[in-house]
Amino acid sequence: MLPRWKPGLPLPLLLFLGPLCPRSPGALAEPAPADDVVELLFSTERPVHLASPAFLSFTIDANLATDPRFLTFLGSSKLRTLARGLSPAYLRFGGTKTDFLIFDPKKEPTFEERSYWQSQVNQDVCKSGSIPSDVERRLKLEWPFQEQLLLREQYQKKFKNSTYSRSSVDMLYTFASCSGLDLIFGLNALLRTADLHWNSSNAQLLLDYCSSKSYNISWELGNEPNSFRKKAGIFIDGWQLGEDFMELHKLLRKSAFKNAKLYGPDVGQPRGKTVKMLKSFLKAGGEVIDSVTWHHYYLNGRIATKEDFLNPDVLDTFISSVQEIFQAVEETRPHKKVWLGETSSAYGGGAPLLSNTFAAGFMWLDKLGLSARMGIEVVMRQVFFGAGNYHLVDENFEPLPDYWLSLLFKKLVGTNVLMASVKGPDRNKLRVYLHCTNINHPRYKEGDLTLYALNLHNVTKRLQLPHHLFDKQVDKYLIKPSGPNGLFSKSVQLNGQTLKMVDDQTLPVLTEKPLRPGSSLGLPALSYGFFVIRNAKVAACI
Repeated sequence: MLPRWKPGLPLPLLLFLGPLCPRSPGALAEPAPADDVVELLFSTERPVHLASPAFLSFTIDANLATDPRFLTFLGSSKLRTLARGLSPAYLRFGGTKTDFLIFDPKKEPTFEERSYWQSQVNQDVCKSGSIPSDVERRLKLEWPFQEQLLLREQYQKKFKNSTYSRSSVDMLYTFASCSGLDLIFGLNALLRTADLHWNSSNAQLLLDYCSSKSYNISWELGNEPNSFRKKAGIFIDGWQLGEDFMELHKLLRKSAFKNAKLYGPDVGQPRGKTVKMLKSFLKAGGEVIDSVTWHHYYLNGRIATKEDFLNPDVLDTFISSVQEIFQAVEETRPHKKVWLGETSSAYGGGAPLLSNTFAAGFMWLDKLGLSARMGIEVVMRQVFFGAGNYHLVDENFEPLPDYWLSLLFKKLVGTNVLMASVKGPDRNKLRVYLHCTNINHPRYKEGDLTLYALNLHNVTKRLQLPHHLFDKQVDKYLIKPSGPNGLFSKSVQLNGQTLKMVDDQTLPVLTEKPLRPGSSLGLPALSYGFFVIRNAKVAACI
């Protein structure tokens, strides 16, 4: 296994990030020459980590099933085309509502679900048409009201149980399987016996149904158990939760899912009591999970500002959270893989007019870079589609800036993680990351490098490659906002061309801009992008 950061050891990462000293959150502008040339340092002798091919993954929030009619959205061929673009990936069905959903195998499908399945009779469900147009039109009209209801429930922290049917499970599984995604299904952990042990009878009904359909599913149990008391008035400690996972593991071993993966415990941010809960959980039940999952958000979506989204000190807060999680894991279950099981810019559904715009890309790209560099194997973005503002695809099934950023990341960034840094004082606001290139891209080959960078300065920065790579051909993929809204734009340009789908079944070609060998890599003020260094012949990438 490749080494990752361990408590007590010097953290080479910090050499590459520079000082993490606090500064005024609003201090974004600074006097600087019009064009700053910045030297880059690369360390490419060997990979520092190996990420999963599904490193960038995403979620569907369980609250979409609160009213199962809206799961019919997942029959959209356009949504599936967009999801397929991000394959290979995990699709996690989870979130707060996980612990308020009950499977009812006798429940009839809704009218909308029934209409969808009837339209698919005698057809290949992955290749055939989309949702019947009248059903889609009506659901889209009703969705804003349902979205408000879900967000109010989340804000007030008053959750009601709801039931879902076999049809709901089929809809979710078909979406995942037709999109080339591996489904991870979160089970309700708040179903309890009188003595507060987990009551597994409802999970057993669901396992029986899924095995009757030969579904290939991985599993989780519960969501953010550290806040069960706040959500449901029930306190479950880490030890009990570990016992509950052991119980689920036994159930899986007795079923058709004996080789299924199990992930958990999906705790929230690593604050005092949460870290204590994670450690006791790992001691009691850590042996039966395949990866440790935790959640991270930078900000409260109700009060976050543009300045927060562009503040490098806010971005740096993620580093200490990762370190705390790794420390807890190394103390209890050394070498257990760590996944970011749910994450986005701001909690509470995201920050309005920020989380769904170009401005959110700085947080998203930086989080991907830091996660890979620090040894997190998978990062699951909240959400692909659903309520709030942090979705990748909006309520009209239109891809938002973070979708296009994710698509470029998937196409260009490989799994071998290397080290890059900025020479001099610019490290905090000019952030650079380096991987081997994704060799599944037809234009590139083994040995190529992908550099990705974000510029939080108010001036253009010109990046200079290390001397031994100076004469290499470089392809640039520069992302800037499209239209008059600037940072708040909901559409983006790649190398000057606005990105949009060709049609509901076709994503656009992501066209590179070849640079003259020996030229510096221009990164305009408040922009981000990727640079593929061709024929780099880096041994760690071969």
